[in-house]
Amino acid sequence: MAAGLLMTVLVLFSGDLRAEERTCTRCPGELQPASAVGRRCAAVAGARIAARCCVLGTDTIVGLDLHNCSIAHLDRTLHLPPSLAAIDLSQNPLQDLPPDVFQGLTSLEYIALPLNISCPGGDGAWRSVNSSAGVRVCQDQRDGCNSTGGMELMCPENSLCAPAGPGSSQCVCAPGFSGYKCLREGSFPMVMFFGILSSVTVTLCVLLWCTQRKKVKSQ
Repeated sequence: MAAGLLMTVLVLFSGDLRAEERTCTRCPGELQPASAVGRRCAAVAGARIAARCCVLGTDTIVGLDLHNCSIAHLDRTLHLPPSLAAIDLSQNPLQDLPPDVFQGLTSLEYIALPLNISCPGGDGAWRSVNSSAGVRVCQDQRDGCNSTGGMELMCPENSLCAPAGPGSSQCVCAPGFSGYKCLREGSFPMVMFFGILSSVTVTLCVLLWCTQRKKVKSQ
């Protein structure tokens, strides 16, 4: 059981890595330094170009250039990471822009789109919206929680408004509160939870090892 749990975690982790690799190699070629995303990448200390991505460190994607990639539809298979700060989707035959594709991208500060596509979350979700030469550029994402009549007015007691992507907000429990509608006072006992989980996992691994060893000896 423990071995199966470990294998599942490893499969999920490697699956995420492969998904990010597919995102960077979805289109042939490399991110051009002279492009808008390329210039932004050059301004980030320690960033490097990997296929169509600007990568910080070992695997943190902060920029993605998918212009002229014959993309007609976007969905979750594109796997846009939360760390993404800039993306170019211009010169594509995009027909729509599902709002959930950009859900959780609170670091997104630049997006280039075909002229027929509106900015995710609407123009009000961005401080700057410019259109020229068949490209719509949305820059500097606004914090929806600081806007007049924002979602913070709908958050229940003991919770706070938090950004959740372009034009999106969510309610999260205030420090010291947790549970349904943040009614439970006190934070989740993370140390105790993972301590018990680790102990159970180690115990199961030892029992499994002993059981398999006895079977080998009996043969």
